[in-house]
Amino acid sequence: MEKLGSLPFDSPRTESKVEIEILNGLMTPDQAEIACNLSAMPEPVAAIAERAGMDAKELSATLDALVKKGVIFKVYTEEPLYSLVSMFPGIIEFQVGRLTPEDVERWNRYYDEKLGRAVLDSQPQMTRIVPVAKSIPTEMNVFTYEEVEKLIDGATAITLVDCICRAKKKLIGEKGCDAPVKDTCIYLDSWADYFAENNLGRRASKDEAKITLRRNRDAGLVHNAFNVQQGAVGICSCCACCCILLRGISELKIPSAVAKSNFIAEISHDACTGCGVCVDRCPVHAMEIVNDVAQLVEDRCIGCGVCEVFCEFDAISLKRRDKIVQPPADLNEFMAQRMAGRLKG
Repeated sequence: MEKLGSLPFDSPRTESKVEIEILNGLMTPDQAEIACNLSAMPEPVAAIAERAGMDAKELSATLDALVKKGVIFKVYTEEPLYSLVSMFPGIIEFQVGRLTPEDVERWNRYYDEKLGRAVLDSQPQMTRIVPVAKSIPTEMNVFTYEEVEKLIDGATAITLVDCICRAKKKLIGEKGCDAPVKDTCIYLDSWADYFAENNLGRRASKDEAKITLRRNRDAGLVHNAFNVQQGAVGICSCCACCCILLRGISELKIPSAVAKSNFIAEISHDACTGCGVCVDRCPVHAMEIVNDVAQLVEDRCIGCGVCEVFCEFDAISLKRRDKIVQPPADLNEFMAQRMAGRLKG
């Protein structure tokens, strides 16, 4: 755990040691010792073997076994690269389709005890809200990272993966929601390769990915992407009752668990009928009915656009926030900022 705890995303120790229970179920002590020779930066086998004092061929077989278990990450280049990943994001996502009810119980304990707050209550936020495509006015100038379909257009590879958050709820019989589970998460580029090569998802075209986005939008889900301008890793479509990210707001009471989009809802009180659909649909309870019309609780609004999608009376639109916040340029800048924040803390 000390090695994982040194990564940009903390994997904290708990008094209950539930994190050790999770890792013991995924690898042997010998495999864990070998994994400790990896770093956060993807490296070729030769470099890791030299550091570990091991035969490269033998090490390669062990690393691939750990990849198959969803414990480390592999970049599928001509010369494969391997790296450590955090418990979240990373190892938990790589367990999609593999979890038992006992596994889910352990992960839930870890999230509640320390993991959720350690990851979601830090800066810069891991993910940011990307408004649903329909909700941004066509005449508005937007950045590429603000348009969810543009993230797909820029990808070199795409894999659709089941939503592990909603699958976890269903596996243990907890009340969640009826939002889609199958082929809901969209992973891009090297992460797409990882999920596809390990049979954790299926390859998809850009058109298929956009159809998935629209299905998720129509189900009232909130789009989250990695909090960078380029290299977004993937797009999750989240609900507040099941998903690790939005549960940071709804359950852990961390208002900044995800980075808000640079948009905010605006209500036309002349057009609003006070039907209350937006109140029911808002995942962060940012809408209220006051004097028979909808009112926005501005400090809660995350700028997802879900309310606009379900307003039959065109009474809601998105507008630019007064202050625009740009995410880190890429993953390298993000990780450097995240690590600097951890060292300060």
